[in-house]
Amino acid sequence: MDHLRSSSQPATGPACAPSRSPAAARSPWLSFPRLPLLLAALLAAFTFVPPIAGHARLTAAFAGAAGVLALWIGWLWVAALRRGERLTIEFSAPLKSHYIQGSIQLGIYAYWGWYWREVYEAAPLILGQLVFLYAFEALLTLSRGRAWRMGCGPLPIVLSTNFFLWFKEDWFALQFVLLAVAALGKEFLRWRRDGKSTHIFNPSAFGLSVASIFLIALGATQLTWGIEVATTLARPPHIFLQVFLFGLIVQYFFAVTLMTLSAVASLCLFGWIYQELTGVYFFVDTNFPIAIFLGMHLLLTDPATSPRTNVGRVLFGSAYGLANVLLFWWLGELDIPDFYDKLLPVPLLNLCVPLLDRWANSGWLARWTNAESRVSPRKLNLAHMGVWGALFAAMWSTGWIGPQHPGSSIRFWKEAYDEGKPFAGRNLVKMVGTRADAGDAAACNQLGSIYLEGRMTERDPLAAARYFARAAQLGNLRGSENVVEHFFANGCAASHEALIDALARLEAELQTSPDGRRAWLLGMAYETGQGRSPDRARALELYALAAARGWSDAEQRRARLASGSAGDAV
Repeated sequence: MDHLRSSSQPATGPACAPSRSPAAARSPWLSFPRLPLLLAALLAAFTFVPPIAGHARLTAAFAGAAGVLALWIGWLWVAALRRGERLTIEFSAPLKSHYIQGSIQLGIYAYWGWYWREVYEAAPLILGQLVFLYAFEALLTLSRGRAWRMGCGPLPIVLSTNFFLWFKEDWFALQFVLLAVAALGKEFLRWRRDGKSTHIFNPSAFGLSVASIFLIALGATQLTWGIEVATTLARPPHIFLQVFLFGLIVQYFFAVTLMTLSAVASLCLFGWIYQELTGVYFFVDTNFPIAIFLGMHLLLTDPATSPRTNVGRVLFGSAYGLANVLLFWWLGELDIPDFYDKLLPVPLLNLCVPLLDRWANSGWLARWTNAESRVSPRKLNLAHMGVWGALFAAMWSTGWIGPQHPGSSIRFWKEAYDEGKPFAGRNLVKMVGTRADAGDAAACNQLGSIYLEGRMTERDPLAAARYFARAAQLGNLRGSENVVEHFFANGCAASHEALIDALARLEAELQTSPDGRRAWLLGMAYETGQGRSPDRARALELYALAAARGWSDAEQRRARLASGSAGDAV
C-alpha cells in the first residue's frame, strides 16, 4: 500500500523547470534552499533527544546524516548560483493515498506498541527517519533540475519500512542508507507505462529487498531487530482483525483488494494441502504469519508498480503468496532467518508487471478481462471486497488465524517428532530457536537441551552450554541448573563466569527448589572446588538436604564423601 501514487514524478511541463532570471543572479539568497537546510538542522537537533542523546553511535548516525545533507545543500546552492537558477519548492495538497495510508499505519503502530513498548521508545528514531527522507527527496529532486513538491509522500515509505526492518542502535546509520536506496530507486529506476514515466519498484519494498540481500550475503542479520520485529507483531490480540479492518479502508478508496485477496487465498490453499498431506504446519507455529499478512497489505498493493488488469492483479498476488512459501522453505534450508521471505519477492514481481498484463489480455485469460471490463470498476471492487471479507471471516471463525495455534506448542512438535512426521524435528528446533533469539528464557533452556541430546539436530555441547548460560542470564533457574550439571557431567561451560553466576543464583534460590537437584549441584561445587571454594562440611550439608528432598544420588554421594572416598567426578 505504500506510496500509492507518485508525488515526485519527473515534470513534463515548463512550470516545474528551474527558473532563470536576473533577480536570481543579483540576489544569491533567492537560490538558497532554506527548507532543506531547516530539515537538516531539525535532524541534527534529534541528537539532543532521548534515546539518541544517550547513545554515542546513534548520535553519530544522526549527526552524520545531517552533515551529509548540509554538504549537499551547499553544493546545490553553489551549482544553482553558477547556472543562474532559482531552486523552486512548491507546497502541494497531500494526496489522499498518502495521508490515508499513513494514518492507518500509525494506527497499527499504536496497537503494536501497546504490547511491545520498544515501538513507542523508537518513535524519535522513526520521526528522525521521516525528516531525513523529506530532506533527501527534496535535494534529490532539486539536484535533478526539477521543482520539489512537498507533500506526504515520504510518510508511508518510512512507516512501511519500519514495519519490517530496524537496524540496531550501533548500526543505525544503515537505516538512513536503506531509505536513501528506496528514494534513489524511485527516482532513477523508471519506465513508461500508459504513456507516463513511473517508478518500476515499490519504494519501500525495493529498499528492504536491497538491504535483505546484503544482510544475507554478509551473514549480518544480527545487526538488525528483524527477527524481533517479525515475532512481536503477533503479540497484540486480534492483530489480524485490526489489519484486515484497516486494510478495507485502503481497498475501498484505491481498489487494491484483488492483490491481497489472491495472495492470502494462495497461501491458505497451500497451507491446507500441506497440512492434509503431512499432518503438521508449514509455517511451524501458525497457519499464517502476521508479518506476511501485513506484507500483503503494505508491500504488495502499490497501484503504480502493480498490474493494471484485474487478472494481472490476481496473478501478481498469487505469485507473491507462493513466493513466500518457496522463500520460507529455501531460507530454512540454508539456515537463514526466514523473516526475509516477505521482503525479497516484490521487486522481482514488479519487473513482471508488463508481462502479467500482457497475459491478462491474451488467450483465454482475455475473456475474463473483457467480461470484467463491462462492469464499472467501483462495483467490481466492492464485489472483490465482499469475497475478501467472506474469506477472512472463514479464516477467523475456523481458527485458521489468531492466537492459540496448536503449532505454537512445543509439546505438539515433540509428539509429531516421536510419531515420525515430516520435518517435525527441524521445525521444533526452528520454533524454539526463534523464541530463543527473541529473548525467551525457557526457549533458550529448551534449545540447550536439544543441542545436548543431539536427536533432532547435530549434538553440540558448546552450543548447549551457551544457550543454558543465556537462559540463566535471563533468570531461568532451570537454565542455571543445566549450566552447572552440564559442566560437571561433560566438562563444558560457556565461561567460568557463567558457571559462577549460575551457582550464585542456585544458592540464592536454594530454599525454593521443589526437589534436591539444586542442593546436589551446589554440593558438587563445594566438594570439588569448581565455582566455589572447597568446603567439605558445606558439601555434606547440601548432600543431606538433597537426599531429604528425594534426590536419589545425594545420599550415596554424602556417604562416600563422609568416608573420604568420593572423587571429583559426578
